[in-house]
Amino acid sequence: MESVPCAACSTFFIPRNKLQIFCSTQRCQHARKAQWQKNKLSTDPEYKEGQRLAQAKWLQNNPDYWKKYRREHPEKAQRNRSLQKIRNIRKRKSICKPIGIAKMDARDCSKISLSGQYWLVPMVAKMDPVKIFIASVSGFSP
Repeated sequence: MESVPCAACSTFFIPRNKLQIFCSTQRCQHARKAQWQKNKLSTDPEYKEGQRLAQAKWLQNNPDYWKKYRREHPEKAQRNRSLQKIRNIRKRKSICKPIGIAKMDARDCSKISLSGQYWLVPMVAKMDPVKIFIASVSGFSP
């Protein structure tokens, strides 16, 4: 059998059978399992319900997990708070009203203060967010 590229890391390997598309490294096998589980969750309602019940049971046995996690990872808790503010703004459609007819996505967002630290979250899967700092410039109005 000839070498084929791994679906996760793109290195060439000799598969054991025609169906094998992931190499045997631990990282690639983890990617294989994650892909299988994602597919299973989207196609099998019984499996999805079983996973939901298992998560609920685990959380019931570990009630302080999230409090402890936020206390031990303050930067991630702060990032989530910042992202939640953005999600809340997006929910409130009345804050940014469309103006004019030239551009469909033009917004009047002068009521929103953008000073502070924000995370730019890409809309493409598997890209890391970029942390930026936006400072308010006096005398400038969008």
